[in-house]
Amino acid sequence: MPCFNHARFLMESVKSVLRQTHADLELIITDDCSSDNSWDVMTGLASHDQRVSLIRHERNRGLPKSRNDGLQAVKGEFIAFCDSDDIWESNKLETQVNSLEQNPEDDIVYCDTLIIDANGLLTGQRFSDIYPLPGTPYGWLFEELVRGNFINVQSALMRKRCLQSVDHFDEDLGVLEDWWYWVQLSRDHRFLYLKQPLARYRVHGESMTATKRRCFPVTRVKIFRRMLEKYTDLSRRAKADIFYDMGVDLCQLGRYRMGRRLLSKAIRLSFGDARTFARLCKATMRIAMYSVPLRW
Repeated sequence: MPCFNHARFLMESVKSVLRQTHADLELIITDDCSSDNSWDVMTGLASHDQRVSLIRHERNRGLPKSRNDGLQAVKGEFIAFCDSDDIWESNKLETQVNSLEQNPEDDIVYCDTLIIDANGLLTGQRFSDIYPLPGTPYGWLFEELVRGNFINVQSALMRKRCLQSVDHFDEDLGVLEDWWYWVQLSRDHRFLYLKQPLARYRVHGESMTATKRRCFPVTRVKIFRRMLEKYTDLSRRAKADIFYDMGVDLCQLGRYRMGRRLLSKAIRLSFGDARTFARLCKATMRIAMYSVPLRW
């Protein structure tokens, strides 16, 4: 559990972990040099429950570093994630551990999550409403994940052996580090999906989604470039989707000439796949008509 200035949510988040029906657990909290009273809340909780372990940064190191410090300290057979403003349902660990034990060919299990506001009230949405799942949300998900993330990090539980493939989150990424992590894991590990929402994802004015939204297009382009460089065996359809998404992001960033070039490349790559070709052509024309200035 990484924490930065989430003292007002921290108690509720920690208690949702400690009250799990699967009680054999260790909760590792990393305080990323919070300036509020988060550390006081943590130390108070740790003094009453020996399952809580604390790590403290002397300066702010960022979310990926906080996650990585937690990963380096884990001892258990399974690893799960919960940000300090989010909540687990009481049976999350029990349900997911049982699912992996019953499916030894799978290494990661994730589920849907309910969206709540700053006051913990349900908004009526699920994570899957905002980030739709692929047609088959389980098994080998590499081809689906290279097109975009649909796994909420709070919802995932994985076997510790996954660290043999990817042992850290990329600390050069300020946002979307979880997406890149899932992409890399999906090359070697199968995923299991549970439709039942077992966590609650809080969206509020101080959340990462709100404060760093402007960084998302830049980081997406960076990650797409890494995919193209690292995975030379990508299918034509996957490459078409990647070039299309890169083109859209570059247009949003004002780099219209390069964006247009990549959109054209996406359409060329989709030749032979009538469904993908038609979808990309329609979407590209819509961008040209409504989103891109005349100078483009």
